[in-house]
Amino acid sequence: MRRNEATPIRFSVIVPVYNVQNYLCACVKSVVEQPGPKDWECILVDDGSTDQSGQMCDAFAETCPGVITLHRENGGLAAARNTGLAAATGEWILFLDSDDLWPADMLSRLRAALDDAPGYDWYVGRYLELDAAAPKSEPAPPSLPVFTPGPYESPDYARRVQKLYENGNWSVWRFCIRRAFLEQSGVQFWPKVVWAEDYPFDLLLLHHCTRLYFLDFPITIYRVNRAGSLLNSNLPKHFVGILAARKGFRKLFAGPGAGGFTPEEQAEVWRRVANVFWPQARAAAVKDKGVRRACAAGIARCRDLYNKGEQASGRTDWVLFRWMITLLGPRAGLWLAAHLKH
Repeated sequence: MRRNEATPIRFSVIVPVYNVQNYLCACVKSVVEQPGPKDWECILVDDGSTDQSGQMCDAFAETCPGVITLHRENGGLAAARNTGLAAATGEWILFLDSDDLWPADMLSRLRAALDDAPGYDWYVGRYLELDAAAPKSEPAPPSLPVFTPGPYESPDYARRVQKLYENGNWSVWRFCIRRAFLEQSGVQFWPKVVWAEDYPFDLLLLHHCTRLYFLDFPITIYRVNRAGSLLNSNLPKHFVGILAARKGFRKLFAGPGAGGFTPEEQAEVWRRVANVFWPQARAAAVKDKGVRRACAAGIARCRDLYNKGEQASGRTDWVLFRWMITLLGPRAGLWLAAHLKH
């Protein structure tokens, strides 16, 4: 069921859904019960769920004006978001993961902020964290090294990346993006990046945007420590995602005009990809031999990232880990790191 067509659609919120029957109701409820005009559409993209999530999406679409359900074969979070983008009609794009939720007054604050600070294509908000492992916990702000609200502009790509990332989580559920700008940029999510699909999207879109506006209120309540989430499951799959991002950027930079990226900008991209790679490599130093071997195969294919990034520099333990992986090879390096850790 669609919303009242008499009210123009200002916001399209895209919600990819996969096997989240225990969380989906709270997610959709947090959108549907936002105060103010019904100037939004909530696009639920059922990504081939095998639990009751797909049926729940249909029920929401039937009973909640403004909620739209799309069903697709399972293709992952990135592909589901692209499906939602293709269907969106609002002036602004928002993303919400189906195990997360919106603060009660978020849209009212966002409407006011867009009216008070117009002229930007990309707004970035704060967020709150809700610990799924502690049922009685309340949403709380994360510990951020820096958050400076207000406008930010720089012609320097690396500075823009630094500004975005020092202000918190790289995930797109912090963003409010003008749909016309996003379509003009041609940037979409890379479907083969099956883990941490947000950061290639960020790095690509930042190449088209020199001006950001940081909002001093939370856009999303992010549910952390949820069993079965992409962040907490299947460590070898993380390297599949990293390798797909690496392949995507290599193809882009090898194409005509290197996709518009200068050599310095390409170096910044590889630095950021390496900073994603190293924590996952170190997390693979586990007792489980099968997990170590599966991860080692992916780590070995990322050899061109070994000398990049800052995540494995500075602290002695990180430098030692980089040395073990580089000189001993991933399998032996992970074995030694696992035994030193345990």
